[in-house]
Amino acid sequence: MPSYENISIAAESEAGQRCVRIGASATISGAPDITFTWVRDEAYRQLPTHLADFAEGIQIGANVYMESCDRLAFHCGRVKLTLVKRNAERAGRLVIGDGVVLQGTAIVAYQQVTIEDHVTFGPNVTLMDSSGHPLVGRGETDEAARIVTAPVRVREHAWIGMNAIILKGVTIGAHAVIGAGSVVSRDVPDYALATGHPAQVVKWLR
Repeated sequence: MPSYENISIAAESEAGQRCVRIGASATISGAPDITFTWVRDEAYRQLPTHLADFAEGIQIGANVYMESCDRLAFHCGRVKLTLVKRNAERAGRLVIGDGVVLQGTAIVAYQQVTIEDHVTFGPNVTLMDSSGHPLVGRGETDEAARIVTAPVRVREHAWIGMNAIILKGVTIGAHAVIGAGSVVSRDVPDYALATGHPAQVVKWLR
């Protein structure tokens, strides 16, 4: 069974300033949950824990809006931004472009999650670039090493409906729309409206 070690930081703290870069005129409502996680298989338990592993790991652009308070008409939790360092690999990275809107958005990056400019997330969307755990062999000494990861990218001006889940390896195209509650497990082209579980293209927007 792998071991997990978590450190949560505030964006305005000294650690936050070393690990999180926030662009001009960004607005943060409430307190987002920013967490750095070390996950180690048995052979890597003795590796040191250094916050420097996550230096500048989160890049947030200008004019971003983060809603981490449940003030909206719909249920909305805290924004949760989590970077993971697995064994001796490089820690995950998160890049959020300019003018992005996050509302209770949860993002987990083992490798790389990229949100391009002017993307809007409805309340409580989840993005993850990993499977989270293997389907078989849970608790074995190499469990963490067997977690499958692949980068996620959401391209400019996409709109992601509330409670959608975007899974590893997916690219959401520019100006695409994802319906509320959808589970996206494959790429969505530019200007496509995709919905369902799994999400499928049901309409073209131009």
